[in-house]
Amino acid sequence: MVLGLVMLLVLCVGVIVLFDTGQTVSKKVELVNAADAAAYSVAVQEARALNYAAYANRARVANEVAIAQVIGLYSWMNQFHTTSIVLEKVMSVLAKIPYVGPIFQALSSVFKAIGQALKGIRRAYHGVAQAAVSALDMLNGALATSSRTILDAVARIDGIIVARDIVKRNSADASLSAVGTGVLTSQLLSANSSFLQSYRIPRSRAGGGSAGSAQDRKGADRFRNVVMQSRDPFSWSRSNHDLNLFLIKFNQSGGTDMVDYNRWVAADAMGLEISLPWPLDDINIPLGWGGAQAVERYQQQRFMSGFGNGSGWVSEFNNNRRYRPYGDIRRENRAASSMIDSDPNVRLDNGQKKGAYFTGYQGLRDYDDVKAGQALRPYTEPGSRANPASNTGPIFTVHVETDVAKARTSAAIDGIGGPAGSPMALEDKAAGGKISAYASGQVYFNRPPNYALFKRGDNRLEVGNLFSPYWQARLTDTPNSVEALLGITRL
Repeated sequence: MVLGLVMLLVLCVGVIVLFDTGQTVSKKVELVNAADAAAYSVAVQEARALNYAAYANRARVANEVAIAQVIGLYSWMNQFHTTSIVLEKVMSVLAKIPYVGPIFQALSSVFKAIGQALKGIRRAYHGVAQAAVSALDMLNGALATSSRTILDAVARIDGIIVARDIVKRNSADASLSAVGTGVLTSQLLSANSSFLQSYRIPRSRAGGGSAGSAQDRKGADRFRNVVMQSRDPFSWSRSNHDLNLFLIKFNQSGGTDMVDYNRWVAADAMGLEISLPWPLDDINIPLGWGGAQAVERYQQQRFMSGFGNGSGWVSEFNNNRRYRPYGDIRRENRAASSMIDSDPNVRLDNGQKKGAYFTGYQGLRDYDDVKAGQALRPYTEPGSRANPASNTGPIFTVHVETDVAKARTSAAIDGIGGPAGSPMALEDKAAGGKISAYASGQVYFNRPPNYALFKRGDNRLEVGNLFSPYWQARLTDTPNSVEALLGITRL
């Protein structure tokens, strides 16, 4: 009888212990799931912000190229219009030659008709071009502002809000711990200050060449290089030598370059080249010329000698190849190109020089990019806890906790176990009376190299940057340094 009572008592204690263990484990799993979900969600939010900045930067590059196309087309029309007027006058003179005069007179009429048509087209296009330049520039300003605003919002406000919301959705009685809130806030701010670099585009009356710090100019040059490399073939070079008649060549040359950080310049020229035998120099006769610029305000900015004071642009994307200004216009049409500075807007048809300038263009805006040495690889060494963020991406740690009483063990439920203080009472002895869990999420860059839809054309591995929207999120190991801040000791 006594033995039976003892066995029954032991069985009851065992059931209570099993119940308490199950309740505690269940609450712990709930907290772990909440921490995982919150850490991953914060990383996703940061990845979205980085991808938005990347899309915004790409859109800004596309808009800059569109501005180059707009003024490039107007410059080309100016040159074509001037050429038609010059050829009309030449044909009118040649029409006085006996016998063949009627042929030249007919050609003169053709070129006159072309000139009249171009006059109307240019006049209509000018208003459209001015509106397009202004609209595209305003859009770039809005994209630059929104990009910086979103990055700041995630770092300063949204990251913490998302973490708290996700924790509550997964465990209603849990919350971020005080120390965990401090750690996560520090990580969010560090993701901007330590991982990203903000570049300020130099501003000056004459453009960006001599203003700003060396770092500012380096960052501005990098953005300008991306824009210059992204130009379409028409903007890159309009040089054409296909029209040849024996020893006579018609040379069309031109292009559009971002001469300063806040100035696009387009120049076009047409020349007649007559090849003479050695040692005589070839004869180059100017037939047409024209130009256009997108500037902040009209100050009679010069067209020549072009990018880099005539030395041209060096492409870091094409093995540092040097490209001469405006499709090498000075070498192809030296005589005609020398007329552009004084007459970019068809003076032969009473065009005013000021009309070749499209104003209100602010140029490149400040932008953000990944700091040098960051996001160089999508994955760290497996199992590396010392510094899993090294060369990969920022880590965000969420530490959640709740009162142990919320686990609803026997100590928190009346009628189960012995009275408080009795020998049969089973007390919860969690540290600080809390149950906690933590998890870490990481943002990383990975452009899939094995999928035709996403891989680069040169098959090279692309490192993290804010011009490609391939930022992703994942759960990762919590760094040892963060565990130390949270007061967690790993056995």
